[in-house]
Amino acid sequence: MSLRRLLSAIAATFSWSAAGAYESSVSYMLQCMGCHTPDGRGEPGRVPSVRETLVPFASLPEGRRFLIQVPGAAQSTLSDAELADLLNWMIHNLSQSPPPQTLAPYTAAEVASYRHTPLVNVRDTRAQLLAKVAAVNAQQGGSESTRTPPPPQAGRK
Repeated sequence: MSLRRLLSAIAATFSWSAAGAYESSVSYMLQCMGCHTPDGRGEPGRVPSVRETLVPFASLPEGRRFLIQVPGAAQSTLSDAELADLLNWMIHNLSQSPPPQTLAPYTAAEVASYRHTPLVNVRDTRAQLLAKVAAVNAQQGGSESTRTPPPPQAGRK
């Protein structure tokens, strides 16, 4: 392969990655930021922060399903591939802790498999997930930086 072709291939790869990140950040602004705020902290007492929960939830099968099925995600106008890209972008850009290297990225097929099943009770499902994450952390002796906060107080989603 010539040097010119190699450089062109590298440039195409980086421009695609940058475009994908740009599109996901715009999707976050348009689909999520109004409630979850620019940095994902949410609004205490009304909208939960995603900063502490994205990585732990994405590490559990039922947590991955939850992140796809929350009404704002499931009912968005994004395609399955766009929603997968957005969730991956959020995990890498809004989480307070970095994702483990073993964390599988969301795919369009995974999004499609869960998205059309309604999540009936967001608050209770989220509380159950927080309890499960805490139990898993306790079993594994997770560090404070990887632990999730206790289940939400009354009035939180």
